[in-house]
Amino acid sequence: MSSMIIPRALRVRSTVLVHQRPCHQSFRALSTTFSCLAKPPPPTTHPTQHEDRNVQSGKPVAEFAKEDETKVSGLPEEPKEGGPPPPLAGKTVTELFSLSNRTVIVTGAARGLGLTIAHSLLDAGANVVAIDRTPEPADEPWSDALKLASSKGLKLSYHSLDITDQASVSSLFENLFASAPESAPVRGMFHAAGIQLLMSALEFPADKFRGIIDVNINGSFFVSQAFAREYLKWKENKTKAKAKAVGNEEDLDGASIVLTGSMSGHVANFGLECAAYNASKAGVNQLVKNLAMEWGKQGIRVNSLSPGYIRSAMTAQLLAQKPELDDIWHRGSLLGRLSTPDEFRGPVLYMLSDASSFMTGADLLVDGGHTAT
Repeated sequence: MSSMIIPRALRVRSTVLVHQRPCHQSFRALSTTFSCLAKPPPPTTHPTQHEDRNVQSGKPVAEFAKEDETKVSGLPEEPKEGGPPPPLAGKTVTELFSLSNRTVIVTGAARGLGLTIAHSLLDAGANVVAIDRTPEPADEPWSDALKLASSKGLKLSYHSLDITDQASVSSLFENLFASAPESAPVRGMFHAAGIQLLMSALEFPADKFRGIIDVNINGSFFVSQAFAREYLKWKENKTKAKAKAVGNEEDLDGASIVLTGSMSGHVANFGLECAAYNASKAGVNQLVKNLAMEWGKQGIRVNSLSPGYIRSAMTAQLLAQKPELDDIWHRGSLLGRLSTPDEFRGPVLYMLSDASSFMTGADLLVDGGHTAT
């Protein structure tokens, strides 16, 4: 009889069997094992390897696997010679975070977080279009923003808009894209507009509930839709050759939308009765995922910022109604404090810039660790 080489795995298994069973049982177990190895494979109704063909390509499977052996082995494909360079190739870190040669729209920019972000985007080199429902922005902060824009040779404008009016939103965005400088097209939007109302769910009137949903959900969708429509229209009309002619080769690198969610879209805020607001922010988080899925391959990234408690006009109103919340909020933060609008400049700049080029459909929680426990 010819000798048989026992695979290592079977040798180990046989040793275990010998230690655990009487000798005759171990022999029987080994006999069964080798018997199974010697048996031919069970009959199959599938075609043989030579006959089996890939449904889509019509090629034999063996040939198909050979062609795609890099995929089968898990190795990355070699870049095609003469193809486009890898994304962000050759850019410095400073260039990754720069917003030069582009215009960014900021909603809810008359005060608070929106105005703070508008100021920071100017600092990063972007032209800024500020939008809010009030006829005019807050005087002193806006004056400072105008001075910064002037010192950098950038454009800063303000427009009053009701974001729940879809027709008005579409009309304004069409004008904004059309009037943007050719060397600084609209390529980003930070949507900060939103409203809050503290009220027991048992007493919440239908009209006020609908009002919060209208602004926070419908408004978020309307501005995102209008932005995407106009960006894709601009992109279709623009060519690489034209972009190079005006000295801006990054025109077609894509656009970024950042919506404002909230940690309240993830958790119920202890001691805070705001069912409508929390539900609306959870809706924003899901909206982001769907828009990212629909528009990703068209060059539009969509993400959201979910802040924790911020020292702002909105939270000041809540604390005026319930002063005891201040202590609850401080104890809920792993940092033991509330945030300030300035602390969101970095996260928003990251999501609007090329530094986050592979980030879409994500929600960035910046809440001082509140939702971590």
